Amino acid sequence: MFALAVATFLVTTASGNGEARQIRLCADPSNPPFSSQQATEPGFEVEIARAIADAVGAEFSVYWFPTRREIVALRQLYEGHCDLLMGVPVTGRYTDDKPRLLFTAPYYVMTQVIVAPTVGGVASIAGLQGKLVGVQAMTLSDQLAYERGWNRKVYLKPEELFAALVGSEVDAAIVESVFAGPFLRKSPGFRALALRDAERELPIGAAVRKTDTDLKDAIDRALQSLRDKSVPDILSRYGIMLAQAVPPPASEPAPLSAQLRSARSTYLTQCSQCHGTDANGTPAAANLRAFKGTEDDFLRVVRNGRSGTAMTPWKGLIDDDEIRNIARYIKGLPSQ
Repeated sequence: MFALAVATFLVTTASGNGEARQIRLCADPSNPPFSSQQATEPGFEVEIARAIADAVGAEFSVYWFPTRREIVALRQLYEGHCDLLMGVPVTGRYTDDKPRLLFTAPYYVMTQVIVAPTVGGVASIAGLQGKLVGVQAMTLSDQLAYERGWNRKVYLKPEELFAALVGSEVDAAIVESVFAGPFLRKSPGFRALALRDAERELPIGAAVRKTDTDLKDAIDRALQSLRDKSVPDILSRYGIMLAQAVPPPASEPAPLSAQLRSARSTYLTQCSQCHGTDANGTPAAANLRAFKGTEDDFLRVVRNGRSGTAMTPWKGLIDDDEIRNIARYIKGLPSQ
């Protein structure tokens, strides 16, 4: 249950006074949002590692190394292939049986959150009663939902879970904040609700070999200097701070009718790619919230499309009643 959050490694060469001169990062090339070879989004662990290197004045480079199992990751550290391991839970349950390691201060806390639609979705933990909750198999979220007796549906991968949420296969998802963040950043039609569970709130830090006390101290000093701005800025870019924010108290909304639930699913799967999950429009398509016509006008445009635009006819693909319900769903979206 305590698999590493990310297989990310730093190899450092230290001077005689313990200051790191070179930092080489070993990162999984395809493990977003933790690490990736994409230049635009290399992963928040990679960006934090680079910030640490800058803070200690060290040369920084990346060595891509596919590691998906904790035992493989730790072996790189024990055998000297790397000297610093990022993304480890710094809790007694994880650290107590690893006497060969020292652990740094945490740089963020991975929490459990409920992700649900902004409109017609649950607004509290109590609202999950009687709902179908999606979880990823063999995770702390899965364990939590099972222990609380929620009716759950299990998926293998986070992307499958979020696709089910968008398609209204489940009413809500229980996930780690680190996975919810990137989804919420791209899906404004959904929100996260804090799910307080102290046993599953994991402070995440780094580990070094027990003999590398100077390196641990240097990393701790760097993290202290990065704590107030640089690290939160990085986490915010990946949506993680958004996912971990506690929303203001809200009463449980009236549930959507079956027709509007169906319309929400159709809109999110068929329309949101162009018009956005919040219906505010994109460079490719109009802001549907600003539509001033009647319901009949909306039906006519969707059925027939608009000549000279990317809006193609949907006649025969979405029935008239569903199109009208989509118009009502959009009208009921909360004001910005």
